[in-house]
Amino acid sequence: MSLKLKQKMIILICLLLLLSLGAVSLISYNSASSLLQNSIKQEAQLTASNLASEINHFIDSEIAKVDSIGKLITGNKEEDLKLIQKAQEQNKEFETFFFSYDLTGKNVINFLGETTDVSDRVHYQEAGKGEGKIVVSEPVVSKRTKNNIVTMILPLMKDGKQYGYMGSTLPINAVQESVSSQKYGKSGYAFLVSKAGKFLWHPEKELVLTKTVQEINNSDIVKAYENALQGASGVFKYSKDNADYSGAYAATTYKWGVFVTAPTNELFAPITELTRKLLITSIIVLAVAIVFAYLFTVQLIRPIQKLNAVVKDVAQGDLTKNILVHGKDEIAVLSADFNQTVSHLKHLIEGVTETSNQVMSVTESVSHGIDRTKQSVNVIGSSIRQISDGATTHAASAEEISQSMREMAGGVVKIAESSSQVSEVAQQAASHAEDGSAVVEQAVDQIRNIGAGTDKVGEAIERLHGRSQQIVEILNIITDITKHINLLSLNASIEAARAGEHGRGFAVVAEEVKKLAEQSSKSTEEIAEIINEIRDEAQNAVQVMNDNRNDVKTGIAYIENVREKFTNILDASRNVAEHILEVTAASQQMSAGSEEISASVEEMKSIAQMTSKDAQSAAHAAEDQIRSMGDIASSVQQLQNVAEELRNELSKFKI
Repeated sequence: MSLKLKQKMIILICLLLLLSLGAVSLISYNSASSLLQNSIKQEAQLTASNLASEINHFIDSEIAKVDSIGKLITGNKEEDLKLIQKAQEQNKEFETFFFSYDLTGKNVINFLGETTDVSDRVHYQEAGKGEGKIVVSEPVVSKRTKNNIVTMILPLMKDGKQYGYMGSTLPINAVQESVSSQKYGKSGYAFLVSKAGKFLWHPEKELVLTKTVQEINNSDIVKAYENALQGASGVFKYSKDNADYSGAYAATTYKWGVFVTAPTNELFAPITELTRKLLITSIIVLAVAIVFAYLFTVQLIRPIQKLNAVVKDVAQGDLTKNILVHGKDEIAVLSADFNQTVSHLKHLIEGVTETSNQVMSVTESVSHGIDRTKQSVNVIGSSIRQISDGATTHAASAEEISQSMREMAGGVVKIAESSSQVSEVAQQAASHAEDGSAVVEQAVDQIRNIGAGTDKVGEAIERLHGRSQQIVEILNIITDITKHINLLSLNASIEAARAGEHGRGFAVVAEEVKKLAEQSSKSTEEIAEIINEIRDEAQNAVQVMNDNRNDVKTGIAYIENVREKFTNILDASRNVAEHILEVTAASQQMSAGSEEISASVEEMKSIAQMTSKDAQSAAHAAEDQIRSMGDIASSVQQLQNVAEELRNELSKFKI
């Protein structure tokens, strides 16, 4: 499940608050619990210690009374009896007073004057040791009054030595009442244990003076009792009737153990209440925090939602939208930066739109120029083909003239060889002279035709040279245009890079435009090289035609000379007999001239063949140029298509 940012922030804040409240509550609980536990322990120990002190004070005060009476013992039985009887009357809290002048325990005199033997009792035996210490007996039930009493025995000293003792029996009702009235907690209580482990007081009265600590089978109480015997104080815990109890213990001066105890859940009720209050407080704080987190998140998300709406509009091409910026926080800074980005993108698209329009205009101009260039190249190709055809005809005519010259040379040689027979064949020579004159006349006409054709070829080549120059100028214009397109694509790439992610599409288009411009530039350079070659070849052809033209003029002059010679031959043939020597000389001259004419015709034929080859090369070059212009036209058309697509894409933006 995909969560929105608002939900994520609310959950995050709530988790942080929950963890914080949990940590604070846990720390507070641990601290308070520790303090309360220490307080409870201290209170229990203080209660037990105070109760022990109270018991000590009671026993000590009663012992002091007995001691003050004991100091009045004189050793005179009658006086001492009267003393204790009077003390008995004045101190009703005591059950009886007694004294003995020996340590055996067999002659103990009570306030009634009765002598009893108590030597079998432990506390009398201890007092009879003569150690001069006060002895407090284990509590017992008085046979006379049925009270729980203790016997307090104080030594009688003379000259630093104990010679007897006196004492009293004291009901411990006051002590029991003091212990029973001690409250600890709501339902807690105190109990008192003697040195021998008897319960001197317990809320369960069936235990009092009938049971010992060991007999109730509770090791925790026994351990606390044992510690109390050592004079220590402390806290303890135990279980009873499936309930937990906690308490404290302290020891009296006379090795009685004072215990206070209460149910653990009651003592630690404040901790439980604290836990409940902390839990309720945490829930309330968490609920309030959730409300504030929701309100804070809504307030925080609202400008982001507005920004997102504007971003969607901009993504759909609407660059007229803007964000109202309030405050100086990070979202406000982001909104301002976004507004600036949209403004830059708007200017970039306007610039790219203008550039694409310029590219369309330039490509249209280039397309028209290419059409004109193709027409010019077609004209040039046609002219070159005409030149090639003329040169071929020229070469064929030259071949015929060469053949005629060879035949004429053979005839002249034959005339020279048969000069001795000129007289017999004069008529035949005249006839041959007339034929030769006619052939020479044809040769003159053919050479003149060759000269005229050579002039036409020269003019065509001159025009080809001029057209080539025009093509070079057009190619220069195309080169400038491709450089301008390349510069524009570079600017578009820079602006697209500044636009970042939003300008990536424009960067791709600019790169394609740059590639087309470079391809157009390369094609233009290739055409320029071909045109330069055509121009150079045309220049060479012009030079060759000029040379050929001179050779034709020379040939015409030679043929004119031949015609005159044939005229002379004709005249001489009519007067062979008379001018045989002249015929022989003329025949020799004619032979030499015919050889020169033959050589000139061969050279003219060679020139005509070269002209034909050059014209064919120029025709092929023109065809290559037409194909190159077709490639350029295709590239320009592709550039137009890209520019049109770019303009269509840019039209999607609303600026």
